[in-house]
Amino acid sequence: MTDEIDPEETPPNVARVFDHYLGGTENTEVDREFAAEVDEILPAMGALCRGHRRFSASVVDHWSALGVDQFLELGSGIPTVDHVHVRARRVQPGAQVVYVDWDAVTVAHARRLVADDDGVAVLHADAGDPARVLASPEVRSVLDLDRPVGVLAVGVLHYVSDARAAAAVPAYLDGLAPGSRLAVSHLTGTGRPDIHTWATFNHGGWSYAPHLRDPADMASWLEGRELTGPGWACAVAWAPTGPVPGADETRSGLWGVVARDVRGRG
Repeated sequence: MTDEIDPEETPPNVARVFDHYLGGTENTEVDREFAAEVDEILPAMGALCRGHRRFSASVVDHWSALGVDQFLELGSGIPTVDHVHVRARRVQPGAQVVYVDWDAVTVAHARRLVADDDGVAVLHADAGDPARVLASPEVRSVLDLDRPVGVLAVGVLHYVSDARAAAAVPAYLDGLAPGSRLAVSHLTGTGRPDIHTWATFNHGGWSYAPHLRDPADMASWLEGRELTGPGWACAVAWAPTGPVPGADETRSGLWGVVARDVRGRG
């Protein structure tokens, strides 16, 4: 039934608003009107959305170059504007991708967009429930869990409570093959009083306010994993090699980190 939802007849949708900020076409007038209201409170919202996407693109390019050809994107939104399966297949033509989102309208829209793409599935599930995600028919039919998977948690964990996020991140890596990888981009209020204001605002259509965290708040999530390149860094500037400034230096509002599971490594 969810695939029959008409986007034109729904309230503002966070994934479609995100698409609008990326310059996409998968949004409606009501989404653009809502974005204009958000801009009055946080004029930098568009830049934050584009920062998440820039981080995701850099990570997918890096992983694809290393041979990763399976991806699981949590809180994926609508797969548009150079999304994971499009970008990964430039390097890995056979890349398999599962998108996960909790919102029924977003999932219905996403499924329509990728209906003709082999090796791509959209799962309606909560990213904070790794057991359900990894056991789902969508994941099991598209991804080979006996081989490494790249997990993208881009702009989603700040909508998950402390306890659930702390449990979910290691659970994803523990539930996948050794050598799997995980990337996180996350909002921070460090040096950004405007983001603190947004985090305490009654968002309405944006579901609920984000949790603002810094590396010290999230370090335990990746204990025992090998951090790639700069470790915790400004998500917008993330690169696998060379020095990368922190979000506290750039005041980008976004931390990013990439890690690899190293079980079985001597």
